[in-house]
Amino acid sequence: MRRRLLAGACALAMLAMPAAADAAKRRTVFVNGDSLAVGTEPYLPGDLSGWRVQQSASISRHAPEGPPILRGYGRGLSRVIVMSLGTNDDPRQVDVFRKAITDTMAIAGPKRCVVWVNIVRPPVAGTSYAGYNRALREESRPRENLRVVNWVRLMREHPEWSGSDGVHVNATGYQARARTIAKSVRRCR
Repeated sequence: MRRRLLAGACALAMLAMPAAADAAKRRTVFVNGDSLAVGTEPYLPGDLSGWRVQQSASISRHAPEGPPILRGYGRGLSRVIVMSLGTNDDPRQVDVFRKAITDTMAIAGPKRCVVWVNIVRPPVAGTSYAGYNRALREESRPRENLRVVNWVRLMREHPEWSGSDGVHVNATGYQARARTIAKSVRRCR
């Protein structure tokens, strides 16, 4: 009798292992970003308690550099991807940015969720980043698995967070950015 109970318990445990592995995979997030991601790096894991957070952030990273980094993870890529890229790119090259978005979505596929933070920064060469933010909105409309974090709105509401360069923020701003990203990550299905 005891042997049967032990055998039954082992069988149940083995059945539960794939389910536990699937659950663990669902609660993983990979952050791919630039200096703004560097700024949220210390705060995001605390805002995503119970999640495994892996981060690859580098100052001055450009949007076209993002997809190859994701591709490098192959099947081991997290189920949720946070993209914090585009701020260092030329706003006159909207097509290049849009290609980074579509390449990211192709790598992510339909079963992964991508959270992309829109862009706040002063114009470059007389061109604003409105075209980049429009591309994000347009690409997210037909895709349920692309969520855009409205950083533009938050910065309008809280100009006191902004640093002198109009791009980077103070610690309060980075904490709020991390909280807002985490909120979108938790909404991913």
